[in-house]
Amino acid sequence: MSPSLFFRLLMALQLVIVIAIACEPVGQAMVNSELKPGDEIDGMIITTGVGAVPPLQAFCSPALENENSLTVDCHVPPLSKLAIGHPFERADQALQVLDWSEMNWELYVDERPVDLEAFGVHTYLIPDLAPHPSPIREVFRQMKAWDVVLTKLSPGMHTLHGTARTETNTYTWVVNFTVKAAPSQ
Repeated sequence: MSPSLFFRLLMALQLVIVIAIACEPVGQAMVNSELKPGDEIDGMIITTGVGAVPPLQAFCSPALENENSLTVDCHVPPLSKLAIGHPFERADQALQVLDWSEMNWELYVDERPVDLEAFGVHTYLIPDLAPHPSPIREVFRQMKAWDVVLTKLSPGMHTLHGTARTETNTYTWVVNFTVKAAPSQ
């Protein structure tokens, strides 16, 4: 084989490799993309509308906490919707007083990243006790959560992993939650 023919074959092979890499199948690109409202994950739909939806925290046992890290197990009954955008325990308390727009947030559902900006923040009020002795015993505290809701919950084990970073701290939570199957009729 002449050097000229060998060089042409080598160049053609390189061109084929470059084209093959550039033409990644659409299904593979979708697996790595961030979840947005309306997307499906494991048969569940991720959407917004946290207003009257029970939060995941309502179904969790006491957490195993380190300084700014938390791991918790939850057992969720068969529900039609579940709010998953709330920070957990100590992170929730610390993060409520900070400007969320100045923080770096990450949320993963079953190892898939969630585009939190596409979901937005939900603000709500909860009753609380006044922090100092006062003739007014109860006050309302403003809280924030990401407006992320799962619908059409798939029975079985799922994982939620969240991270919030400030300039000085990082808060993480790993929530292993099991959705129980609906009783057969």
